[in-house]
Amino acid sequence: MKKVSIITSPIDDFIKESTSIIPIQSQSKSDNIDINHHFNNIINTSKDGVYCSRTNLLNRKYFIQNANIKIQTHHKKFALLFIDLDNLKTINDTLGHHYGDYVISIFAQHITTFFNHPIDLAGRFGGDEFIILTNNFNNEIDLIDKLQKLIIELNGSISNASTVIPFSASIGVALTDNETRDIEQLIIHADKAVYDSKKKGKNCYTFYINH
Repeated sequence: MKKVSIITSPIDDFIKESTSIIPIQSQSKSDNIDINHHFNNIINTSKDGVYCSRTNLLNRKYFIQNANIKIQTHHKKFALLFIDLDNLKTINDTLGHHYGDYVISIFAQHITTFFNHPIDLAGRFGGDEFIILTNNFNNEIDLIDKLQKLIIELNGSISNASTVIPFSASIGVALTDNETRDIEQLIIHADKAVYDSKKKGKNCYTFYINH
């Protein structure tokens, strides 16, 4: 029952401290290069086991693991946001994957800045999908205000010399209640709400309603 910062801190500290480590015993300069190369591979593999290397957000596994702990141990209402990046396929197909990767990184930066409360969790679910867990809101009206600002924040465009392609976010929102405090179920609910946002024309948010 540890916070994600506690779980990942040994890896983070190891990576930070390792930058100053030089092999004490080696036969030659080439040995040093080989050892350092191998050592860097180990560090990168360890870090990528927790974070998405492209966005520096938590990967799906660690997000789910730590989000479930948060909603089970904190009694305040949480919101699970499932965010789908609109038009990424069009960007990749028209401009190339380099442009698509750039938009993904920009999205991640905006999400990290927007959800910067200590208890917020942000992760990359996969591809053009991101997931957020937050309880940094006073009530649903306050949450709606934040969602409206987030929609604007994630709205933009990318272009080359001849083509401009807009991008935005379709968001699905699921709230915890006395019956639904399981992260997997919340993700399913928020994912369903994303489809409703897509049907509305994208660039909007929808709350999951249990019929």
